[in-house]
Amino acid sequence: MSTAVLTRHPTAAAVPVTAEGSHWAHRSACQTAEADRDFYGTSAAAQARARTTCLSCPVRIQCLSDRSAVDIGESWGMVGGLDVEQRHVLEVAELIGERPDLQRAQELLSPRWRYRLHNLRHAGLTIHRLADLFTAEGITVDAITVRVALWWIGGAGRVVARRVGRDQRPLWQRVRDDHAGAICLLRARGARHVDVAAYLGVSVATSTRATQELEAAA
Repeated sequence: MSTAVLTRHPTAAAVPVTAEGSHWAHRSACQTAEADRDFYGTSAAAQARARTTCLSCPVRIQCLSDRSAVDIGESWGMVGGLDVEQRHVLEVAELIGERPDLQRAQELLSPRWRYRLHNLRHAGLTIHRLADLFTAEGITVDAITVRVALWWIGGAGRVVARRVGRDQRPLWQRVRDDHAGAICLLRARGARHVDVAAYLGVSVATSTRATQELEAAA
């Protein structure tokens, strides 16, 4: 089935009906004027409402998957429950072979796992630690998949851990020491400083200093 190249959230008039039946966009939850304003709004309240609409949408995975094939980083507004910055992170992560399993991410929002995800979200754990915990508890997921699930419920999806215990290293040093492998691989694949910062979830200044320290020592 061919799909339309969409750069905004789908509207029924914007997509074709195919021989196999209606395009998935005709079943999307964002088919109202109110949703249209929220999906392109820049306020935190509008983004939260748009994300809530996406969470109730029966074709959220199809929406995000379809846009992934047409450079979702250039899309505007909310797409498949993710905002522009989050979709940029997915594009950067793909440079190093990280691709979320969206079906697994949706499973983490099921009644069986969502309460656990909600509680762990507030524990300050990294997405890698969360992935390890969920896998040990019976649902095999990787870090990028957990990250998408957290984004869907409004979480940050941490790569860089909060400061814990007696670790007094400044943030740039923790980034340099704890994430050297990812940084070096991203840079080798052509990622800019702003891309590395987005992937790690830190400021460009922090990411740049950590990266420069690593490259100077290489």
